Amino acid sequence: MIGFVLAAGAVAGAVAPVTGGTPSGEDAVVALARGSVLVCSATAIAPHLVLTAAHCLSDSQLPDVVEGAALDGAHHAITATFVAPSFDPDTLDHDLALLVIDPAVTATLPYATGLAAVPGDALTVIGFGFTVANDTAPAERRTGTSHLDAIDELRLQSSAAPNQTCEGDSGGPALFAGQIVGVASAGDAACTQFAKHTRVDAHAALIAAKLAATTEFSAPTGERCYYGTNCQTGMCLPALDEPRESFCSIACGTCPSGLACISGACRHPAPSPGAVGATCAGDDDCVGGLCEAAQGSTTTTCTARCFSDLPGFTCPDGYSCTANATGAEACFATPHDDGCHAAHGDASWLLIAIGSVRARRAVARRRR
Repeated sequence: MIGFVLAAGAVAGAVAPVTGGTPSGEDAVVALARGSVLVCSATAIAPHLVLTAAHCLSDSQLPDVVEGAALDGAHHAITATFVAPSFDPDTLDHDLALLVIDPAVTATLPYATGLAAVPGDALTVIGFGFTVANDTAPAERRTGTSHLDAIDELRLQSSAAPNQTCEGDSGGPALFAGQIVGVASAGDAACTQFAKHTRVDAHAALIAAKLAATTEFSAPTGERCYYGTNCQTGMCLPALDEPRESFCSIACGTCPSGLACISGACRHPAPSPGAVGATCAGDDDCVGGLCEAAQGSTTTTCTARCFSDLPGFTCPDGYSCTANATGAEACFATPHDDGCHAAHGDASWLLIAIGSVRARRAVARRRR
Protein backbone atom coordinates (compact mmCIF):
# COMPACT_ATOMS: atom_id res chain seq x y z
CA MET A 1 0.00 0.00 0.00
CA ILE A 2 1.61 3.11 1.26
CA GLY A 3 4.89 3.69 2.82
CA PHE A 4 6.03 4.93 6.35
CA VAL A 5 9.22 6.73 7.36
CA LEU A 6 11.60 4.93 9.61
CA ALA A 7 10.32 2.38 12.01
CA ALA A 8 11.88 1.87 15.40
CA GLY A 9 14.94 -0.23 14.66
CA ALA A 10 14.48 0.14 10.92
CA VAL A 11 17.23 0.63 8.38
CA ALA A 12 16.91 3.67 6.09
CA GLY A 13 15.82 2.64 2.62
CA ALA A 14 14.95 -0.93 3.63
CA VAL A 15 11.44 -0.78 2.24
CA ALA A 16 9.82 -3.89 0.77
CA PRO A 17 6.82 -3.77 -1.56
CA VAL A 18 3.51 -3.45 0.28
CA THR A 19 0.55 -4.68 -1.72
CA GLY A 20 -2.81 -2.99 -2.08
CA GLY A 21 -3.75 0.62 -1.56
CA THR A 22 -5.65 2.94 -3.85
CA PRO A 23 -5.47 6.67 -4.61
CA SER A 24 -7.09 8.72 -1.86
CA GLY A 25 -9.41 11.69 -2.34
CA GLU A 26 -9.17 12.74 1.33
CA ASP A 27 -7.92 16.30 0.84
CA ALA A 28 -7.36 16.88 4.56
CA VAL A 29 -4.37 14.51 4.36
CA VAL A 30 -1.40 16.57 3.19
CA ALA A 31 2.27 16.03 2.51
CA LEU A 32 5.34 17.54 4.16
CA ALA A 33 7.92 18.21 1.50
CA ARG A 34 10.97 20.24 0.56
CA GLY A 35 10.37 21.11 -3.07
CA SER A 36 9.70 17.80 -4.82
CA VAL A 37 11.20 15.70 -2.01
CA LEU A 38 8.73 13.99 0.32
CA VAL A 39 9.49 14.25 4.04
CA CYS A 40 6.36 12.91 5.75
CA SER A 41 2.57 12.85 5.71
CA ALA A 42 0.19 14.88 7.90
CA THR A 43 -3.47 15.83 8.41
CA ALA A 44 -5.13 19.24 8.60
CA ILE A 45 -7.38 19.41 11.69
CA ALA A 46 -8.18 23.11 11.21
CA PRO A 47 -7.58 25.58 8.36
CA HIS A 48 -4.31 26.76 9.94
CA LEU A 49 -3.32 23.70 12.04
CA VAL A 50 -1.81 20.41 10.86
CA LEU A 51 -1.18 17.23 12.86
CA THR A 52 1.91 15.09 12.18
CA ALA A 53 4.66 13.07 13.90
CA ALA A 54 7.28 14.89 15.95
CA HIS A 55 10.15 12.96 14.38
CA CYS A 56 9.22 14.50 11.02
CA LEU A 57 10.71 17.77 12.36
CA SER A 58 14.14 16.35 13.21
CA ASP A 59 15.85 18.38 10.47
CA SER A 60 16.71 22.02 11.15
CA GLN A 61 15.03 23.07 7.89
CA LEU A 62 11.25 23.07 8.07
CA PRO A 63 9.38 21.52 5.13
CA ASP A 64 6.32 22.99 3.45
CA VAL A 65 2.83 21.59 3.90
CA VAL A 66 1.61 20.55 0.45
CA GLU A 67 -2.10 20.43 -0.29
CA GLY A 68 -3.32 18.05 -2.98
CA ALA A 69 -2.94 14.44 -4.05
CA ALA A 70 0.70 14.88 -5.14
CA LEU A 71 3.66 17.16 -4.44
CA ASP A 72 2.77 19.52 -7.27
CA GLY A 73 -0.10 20.96 -5.20
CA ALA A 74 -0.28 24.25 -3.30
CA HIS A 75 2.58 24.78 -0.84
CA HIS A 76 1.88 26.34 2.58
CA ALA A 77 4.58 27.79 4.82
CA ILE A 78 4.91 26.57 8.41
CA THR A 79 4.88 29.57 10.74
CA ALA A 80 5.23 27.72 14.05
CA THR A 81 5.69 24.20 15.40
CA PHE A 82 4.47 22.63 18.65
CA VAL A 83 6.14 19.36 19.62
CA ALA A 84 4.55 17.23 22.35
CA PRO A 85 6.51 18.22 25.48
CA SER A 86 7.33 14.62 26.43
CA PHE A 87 8.46 13.54 22.95
CA ASP A 88 11.44 11.18 23.15
CA PRO A 89 13.32 10.87 19.83
CA ASP A 90 14.96 7.63 20.96
CA THR A 91 11.85 5.70 22.00
CA LEU A 92 9.39 7.75 19.88
CA ASP A 93 7.16 8.10 22.94
CA HIS A 94 4.68 10.98 22.42
CA ASP A 95 5.64 11.18 18.74
CA LEU A 96 3.22 13.97 17.87
CA ALA A 97 3.53 17.56 16.66
CA LEU A 98 1.28 20.37 15.45
CA LEU A 99 2.17 22.78 12.66
CA VAL A 100 0.72 26.24 12.15
CA ILE A 101 0.46 27.12 8.46
CA ASP A 102 -0.37 30.10 6.32
CA PRO A 103 -2.28 30.43 4.04
CA ALA A 104 -5.09 28.17 5.23
CA VAL A 105 -6.13 24.85 3.73
CA THR A 106 -9.73 24.08 2.87
CA ALA A 107 -10.34 20.46 3.99
CA THR A 108 -9.99 19.22 7.57
CA LEU A 109 -10.64 16.04 9.57
CA PRO A 110 -11.77 15.73 13.22
CA TYR A 111 -9.49 14.16 15.82
CA ALA A 112 -10.59 11.74 18.51
CA THR A 113 -10.72 12.97 22.11
CA GLY A 114 -11.46 9.44 23.32
CA LEU A 115 -10.72 6.01 21.85
CA ALA A 116 -13.69 3.90 20.77
CA ALA A 117 -11.70 1.43 18.66
CA VAL A 118 -10.73 -1.94 20.16
CA PRO A 119 -8.35 -4.68 19.01
CA GLY A 120 -9.82 -6.43 16.01
CA ASP A 121 -11.26 -3.26 14.45
CA ALA A 122 -10.22 -2.04 11.02
CA LEU A 123 -8.28 1.22 10.65
CA THR A 124 -8.11 3.34 7.51
CA VAL A 125 -4.55 4.50 6.89
CA ILE A 126 -3.58 7.28 4.48
CA GLY A 127 -0.22 8.65 3.37
CA PHE A 128 2.13 9.68 0.59
CA GLY A 129 4.75 6.97 1.09
CA PHE A 130 6.29 4.54 -1.39
CA THR A 131 4.28 1.67 -2.81
CA VAL A 132 7.40 -0.38 -3.66
CA ALA A 133 11.00 -0.33 -2.50
CA ASN A 134 13.06 2.46 -4.08
CA ASP A 135 9.99 3.74 -5.87
CA THR A 136 11.01 6.42 -8.39
CA ALA A 137 7.47 7.55 -9.17
CA PRO A 138 6.32 10.88 -7.71
CA ALA A 139 4.72 10.64 -4.26
CA GLU A 140 0.96 10.17 -4.37
CA ARG A 141 -1.64 10.11 -1.62
CA ARG A 142 -2.97 6.57 -1.13
CA THR A 143 -5.24 4.77 1.30
CA GLY A 144 -5.80 1.26 2.58
CA THR A 145 -6.98 -0.83 5.53
CA SER A 146 -5.02 -2.12 8.52
CA HIS A 147 -6.00 -4.41 11.40
CA LEU A 148 -5.83 -2.95 14.93
CA ASP A 149 -3.87 -5.53 16.95
CA ALA A 150 -3.08 -3.91 20.28
CA ILE A 151 -3.47 -0.72 22.31
CA ASP A 152 -1.33 0.71 25.11
CA GLU A 153 -1.22 4.07 26.87
CA LEU A 154 0.64 5.82 24.05
CA ARG A 155 0.21 3.75 20.88
CA LEU A 156 -1.97 1.73 18.59
CA GLN A 157 -0.31 -1.24 16.91
CA SER A 158 -1.62 -2.53 13.60
CA SER A 159 -0.80 -5.00 10.87
CA ALA A 160 -1.59 -5.29 7.17
CA ALA A 161 -5.17 -6.19 6.33
CA PRO A 162 -4.06 -6.05 3.57
CA ASN A 163 -2.36 -2.64 3.79
CA GLN A 164 0.30 -1.24 6.08
CA THR A 165 1.99 2.12 6.47
CA CYS A 166 5.64 2.30 5.44
CA GLU A 167 8.36 4.80 4.50
CA GLY A 168 6.96 8.27 3.77
CA ASP A 169 3.69 7.75 5.67
CA SER A 170 5.00 8.90 9.06
CA GLY A 171 2.73 11.60 10.43
CA GLY A 172 -0.22 10.40 8.39
CA PRO A 173 -3.53 9.45 10.00
CA ALA A 174 -5.04 6.21 11.16
CA LEU A 175 -8.82 6.73 11.04
CA PHE A 176 -11.64 5.00 12.89
CA ALA A 177 -15.26 6.06 12.47
CA GLY A 178 -14.13 9.07 10.47
CA GLN A 179 -11.86 10.48 13.21
CA ILE A 180 -8.07 10.57 13.53
CA VAL A 181 -7.20 8.08 16.26
CA GLY A 182 -3.51 7.63 15.49
CA VAL A 183 -0.51 9.29 13.86
CA ALA A 184 1.85 6.95 11.98
CA SER A 185 5.10 6.73 13.94
CA ALA A 186 7.05 3.46 13.54
CA GLY A 187 7.07 -0.10 12.27
CA ASP A 188 9.25 -2.96 11.10
CA ALA A 189 11.91 -2.20 8.48
CA ALA A 190 10.27 -4.31 5.78
CA CYS A 191 6.81 -2.82 6.38
CA THR A 192 5.28 -6.29 6.45
CA GLN A 193 4.81 -7.16 10.14
CA PHE A 194 3.51 -4.23 12.19
CA ALA A 195 3.06 -0.48 12.37
CA LYS A 196 2.75 1.79 15.39
CA HIS A 197 0.63 4.93 15.62
CA THR A 198 0.79 7.58 18.36
CA ARG A 199 -2.58 7.76 20.13
CA VAL A 200 -4.24 11.09 19.41
CA ASP A 201 -6.66 10.91 22.34
CA ALA A 202 -3.70 10.73 24.74
CA HIS A 203 -2.71 14.21 23.51
CA ALA A 204 -6.19 15.69 23.16
CA ALA A 205 -5.59 18.42 25.76
CA LEU A 206 -2.47 19.65 23.98
CA ILE A 207 -4.25 19.64 20.62
CA ALA A 208 -7.26 21.52 21.99
CA ALA A 209 -5.04 24.20 23.56
CA LYS A 210 -3.09 24.81 20.37
CA LEU A 211 -6.25 24.75 18.30
CA ALA A 212 -7.73 27.49 20.48
CA ALA A 213 -4.58 29.60 20.26
CA THR A 214 -4.24 29.35 16.49
CA THR A 215 -7.82 29.82 15.34
CA GLU A 216 -8.57 32.83 13.17
CA PHE A 217 -9.50 36.03 15.08
CA SER A 218 -8.89 34.31 18.44
CA ALA A 219 -5.79 35.98 19.93
CA PRO A 220 -6.29 39.15 22.00
CA THR A 221 -4.02 42.19 21.79
CA GLY A 222 -0.63 41.45 23.35
CA GLU A 223 -0.86 37.68 22.91
CA ARG A 224 1.29 35.55 20.65
CA CYS A 225 0.08 35.30 17.04
CA TYR A 226 1.14 33.04 14.20
CA TYR A 227 -0.34 34.58 11.04
CA GLY A 228 -2.07 37.78 9.96
CA THR A 229 -5.69 36.93 10.77
CA ASN A 230 -4.93 35.13 14.04
CA CYS A 231 -5.62 38.32 16.06
CA GLN A 232 -9.06 39.39 17.28
CA THR A 233 -8.32 42.95 16.14
CA GLY A 234 -5.39 44.91 14.78
CA MET A 235 -2.33 43.23 13.33
CA CYS A 236 0.22 40.49 13.98
CA LEU A 237 3.63 42.17 14.34
CA PRO A 238 7.07 40.65 15.03
CA ALA A 239 8.68 41.69 18.31
CA LEU A 240 11.33 44.35 17.80
CA ASP A 241 13.85 42.51 19.98
CA GLU A 242 12.96 38.95 18.83
CA PRO A 243 11.71 38.73 15.24
CA ARG A 244 11.02 35.00 15.59
CA GLU A 245 8.05 35.88 17.83
CA SER A 246 4.99 37.92 16.83
CA PHE A 247 2.25 39.46 18.96
CA CYS A 248 -1.16 40.96 18.33
CA SER A 249 -0.94 44.74 18.21
CA ILE A 250 -3.15 47.77 17.62
CA ALA A 251 -2.36 51.32 16.59
CA CYS A 252 -1.25 53.64 19.39
CA GLY A 253 -3.97 55.28 21.42
CA THR A 254 -4.73 53.82 24.80
CA CYS A 255 -2.54 50.72 24.92
CA PRO A 256 -3.65 47.76 27.06
CA SER A 257 -1.87 47.17 30.36
CA GLY A 258 1.63 45.80 29.87
CA LEU A 259 2.01 47.29 26.38
CA ALA A 260 3.54 50.60 25.33
CA CYS A 261 3.34 52.78 22.24
CA ILE A 262 6.48 51.86 20.30
CA SER A 263 7.04 52.71 16.63
CA GLY A 264 3.38 53.60 16.15
CA ALA A 265 1.88 50.43 17.65
CA CYS A 266 1.06 48.99 21.06
CA ARG A 267 3.86 46.50 21.72
CA HIS A 268 5.61 44.67 24.53
CA PRO A 269 8.54 46.76 25.79
CA ALA A 270 11.82 44.86 25.66
CA PRO A 271 12.39 42.22 26.74
CA SER A 272 9.30 40.87 25.01
CA PRO A 273 7.98 37.50 26.26
CA GLY A 274 10.35 34.74 25.20
CA ALA A 275 13.19 37.08 24.24
CA VAL A 276 16.58 37.28 25.97
CA GLY A 277 16.03 38.94 29.36
CA ALA A 278 12.37 37.97 29.81
CA THR A 279 11.55 36.07 32.98
CA CYS A 280 10.75 32.41 32.48
CA ALA A 281 9.74 29.28 34.35
CA GLY A 282 11.33 26.79 31.96
CA ASP A 283 13.12 26.38 28.64
CA ASP A 284 9.86 26.17 26.70
CA ASP A 285 9.06 29.76 27.72
CA CYS A 286 12.01 31.02 25.68
CA VAL A 287 12.40 31.38 21.94
CA GLY A 288 15.99 30.18 22.16
CA GLY A 289 15.02 27.29 24.45
CA LEU A 290 17.26 28.39 27.34
CA CYS A 291 15.90 29.55 30.73
CA GLU A 292 18.58 30.01 33.41
CA ALA A 293 19.57 32.06 36.45
CA ALA A 294 22.85 33.89 36.82
CA GLN A 295 25.24 32.52 39.42
CA GLY A 296 24.10 33.68 42.86
CA SER A 297 20.59 34.54 41.65
CA THR A 298 17.31 32.64 41.88
CA THR A 299 15.58 34.65 39.11
CA THR A 300 15.47 32.72 35.86
CA THR A 301 15.39 34.59 32.56
CA CYS A 302 15.48 33.66 28.90
CA THR A 303 19.07 33.75 27.79
CA ALA A 304 21.51 32.64 25.10
CA ARG A 305 24.77 30.74 25.42
CA CYS A 306 27.91 32.87 25.09
CA PHE A 307 31.68 32.41 25.44
CA SER A 308 33.66 35.31 26.87
CA ASP A 309 36.94 33.93 25.50
CA LEU A 310 35.74 33.46 21.91
CA PRO A 311 35.26 36.36 19.46
CA GLY A 312 31.77 36.56 17.96
CA PHE A 313 30.00 34.75 20.83
CA THR A 314 28.96 37.91 22.63
CA CYS A 315 25.70 39.17 24.13
CA PRO A 316 23.26 41.91 23.03
CA ASP A 317 23.70 45.44 24.33
CA GLY A 318 22.72 45.64 27.99
CA TYR A 319 23.71 42.02 28.69
CA SER A 320 26.95 40.46 29.92
CA CYS A 321 28.41 37.01 29.36
CA THR A 322 28.17 35.70 32.93
CA ALA A 323 28.36 32.30 34.63
CA ASN A 324 25.14 30.50 35.54
CA ALA A 325 24.65 28.27 38.59
CA THR A 326 26.73 25.46 37.06
CA GLY A 327 29.49 27.72 35.77
CA ALA A 328 28.44 27.69 32.13
CA GLU A 329 28.29 31.13 30.53
CA ALA A 330 25.12 32.79 29.27
CA CYS A 331 23.79 36.29 28.60
CA PHE A 332 22.35 38.03 31.67
CA ALA A 333 21.32 41.66 32.21
CA THR A 334 24.27 43.85 33.13
CA PRO A 335 23.92 45.05 36.75
CA HIS A 336 23.43 48.78 37.27
CA ASP A 337 25.30 50.71 39.90
CA ASP A 338 22.19 50.66 42.10
CA GLY A 339 22.04 46.89 41.91
CA CYS A 340 19.03 46.73 39.60
CA HIS A 341 19.10 44.28 36.72
CA ALA A 342 16.90 45.96 34.14
CA ALA A 343 17.43 45.27 30.46
CA HIS A 344 18.72 48.19 28.42
CA GLY A 345 18.49 50.56 31.39
CA ASP A 346 14.69 50.54 31.75
CA ALA A 347 13.52 48.94 34.99
CA SER A 348 9.88 49.08 33.90
CA TRP A 349 10.60 46.51 31.22
CA LEU A 350 11.57 43.87 33.72
CA LEU A 351 8.63 44.69 35.99
CA ILE A 352 6.24 44.25 33.07
CA ALA A 353 7.85 40.93 32.23
CA ILE A 354 7.60 39.68 35.81
CA GLY A 355 3.93 40.59 35.98
CA SER A 356 2.90 39.08 32.68
CA VAL A 357 5.22 36.43 31.28
CA ARG A 358 4.54 33.72 33.84
CA ALA A 359 0.83 33.97 33.09
CA ARG A 360 1.38 33.47 29.37
CA ARG A 361 1.41 30.20 27.51
CA ALA A 362 4.69 28.37 27.01
CA VAL A 363 6.36 29.42 23.80
CA ALA A 364 6.44 26.52 21.34
CA ARG A 365 9.88 25.68 20.01
CA ARG A 366 11.57 23.20 17.82
CA ARG A 367 13.57 20.46 19.54
CA ARG A 368 17.25 21.05 18.81
